[in-house]
Amino acid sequence: MTPVLPDGDATPATFLTGLRSGRLDWHRWRDFPRQSPAEEERGDRLIADAETYFAQRVDAAEVDDTRELPAGLLGELQDRGYFRLGVGPELNGLGLSPYNTFRLISHLCAHSVPVGQIVAIQNGVGAAAMLPALPPGPLRDFVSRRLAEGTVSGFGDTDRSGQNNALPTLTATPVDGGYLLRGEKLFTGNGPVADLIGVSATVLGDGGPKVGACFIDTDSPGFRVDTRLEFMGSRGLPNGSLRFDDVYVPAEHVLLDPDRDQLPYRVGLVALLGRIHFTGAPALAIAKRCLGWTREFVARRVIDGRGLGEYDEIQRIVTATLAEVYAMESAVRWSLLDSGLTDRWFERFATKNLLVRGAWRIVDRTMSLYGGEGFETVASKVRRGAVPVPLEGAFRDARGLRIAGNVDFQLDNQLGRLLLAEHYAVTETGAEAADEAGSETDGVDADEAGGLSPANRAHLSAVRRHLRDVRRIAVELTRTHPDPEQLYAKERTVVLLGRIAGELFNVTAVLARAGADGTPDGDPFWDPQELADVYCVEARHRLTGLLARLEPTTAPDHAKISRRWLDGGGADRLVRH
Repeated sequence: MTPVLPDGDATPATFLTGLRSGRLDWHRWRDFPRQSPAEEERGDRLIADAETYFAQRVDAAEVDDTRELPAGLLGELQDRGYFRLGVGPELNGLGLSPYNTFRLISHLCAHSVPVGQIVAIQNGVGAAAMLPALPPGPLRDFVSRRLAEGTVSGFGDTDRSGQNNALPTLTATPVDGGYLLRGEKLFTGNGPVADLIGVSATVLGDGGPKVGACFIDTDSPGFRVDTRLEFMGSRGLPNGSLRFDDVYVPAEHVLLDPDRDQLPYRVGLVALLGRIHFTGAPALAIAKRCLGWTREFVARRVIDGRGLGEYDEIQRIVTATLAEVYAMESAVRWSLLDSGLTDRWFERFATKNLLVRGAWRIVDRTMSLYGGEGFETVASKVRRGAVPVPLEGAFRDARGLRIAGNVDFQLDNQLGRLLLAEHYAVTETGAEAADEAGSETDGVDADEAGGLSPANRAHLSAVRRHLRDVRRIAVELTRTHPDPEQLYAKERTVVLLGRIAGELFNVTAVLARAGADGTPDGDPFWDPQELADVYCVEARHRLTGLLARLEPTTAPDHAKISRRWLDGGGADRLVRH
């Protein structure tokens, strides 16, 4: 589900504003959001309670091995309020903030990724999540009633033909009083166990096709679960292929946007928030577990009489993981704290890839650190009396997160399009004003930096330069490609812009958080300035490479080479053994 831009002056300030103007509003970033002590304490209590419950109730290794959930678990999760985390007490919910919801889901995923994802899907894209996107009326009343009664739900968005077609292949054909749904949805989390399901469908009508969100009870005639789907990772997560054979849905249970052909704008915003919950929360959980496993492994290994932690490359592995976890946390906190549904939507869009790619780098790095012990299964470790660290399972889970909620490179593509669309929308007068605004100096004095170290002030200066670089490149691209579709067809260019936008956002969030965190106060093991410096050095290396690839060069003819081979006309010797 890709959101469309809000209209005109309704657009809230996001990081996209700086990418469009080439100017960083650092004063806004210096006020980095913090969780209130009361909210933090409430989250801590819920996490402590969950830790006790799940330790007694869920054997994560057994779930991964058998792909089966403990009997009665879904009912217990319902009774404990885990399926109504953000819903208010009036609907028997816990009324958690988005950030506390994320914290709790991440903790559940640290114990068992599939169990945590069941909760995440319900609260991220299921009925509990969709409630804020529903206007007052029969549909909102229907979903509210089902939530109060207790429901397990999800949202089906992927058709057999894939997720990235403009129109779903699931169709909604008008009939008297409603619509008939016909088609199939794949990869629907919670689908096999849901009693209420939302789906995207192409609504057919005289005014042309529109994409709508349809909500149905799964006991409706014509609905069935075709098959349960199994993945390399997230073993035990109920996921299914769903069939709709003329399933009747009342017109009042179909949500359409009167002004757009796409899914309603607020449904898309819910999807951004939900994607952070069901992919980002497990990603951060895996990253933090790997961080703990790293310290445990380094502490017990000695090579040639020297502790493993005394070696230069090992030290760099450790600090890279420390800094990456800090950066992942920073992106989440900026995206979720002190913001409403329509705020910081661009950052939320970028955060999914930042978290899942960060987790992938960390788990891959940890696998290399562990060597053969990392590649070994838990069962094998238990048989030989080794520490049963489930790194193999974390590796599988982390790779799946780069695909869930849409594959990572396609999200970069969509993010790049959003950036370029902003430049296409700017009038000539607006572009000239942006040029003038983008002429700020690079230097950052200590007062302006808000307590950043000299190294991090240099990183902040680099962010300012790169924002101007991005604006210069985007302006040139849109001027030389008056037709947006012609530019969007150059997907590698658009993908690179999306990745650059995400990297710049994360560096900015890290620096802002480090400045707000201040210097260590009695804790010799905690220095956010150092972690920020480590992360920004590596991120700037990535940015340098990404920006260089956007500069005009003579490139191979990828289209010719790929088409010729796909047509079966060449390079067959590379296939034959």
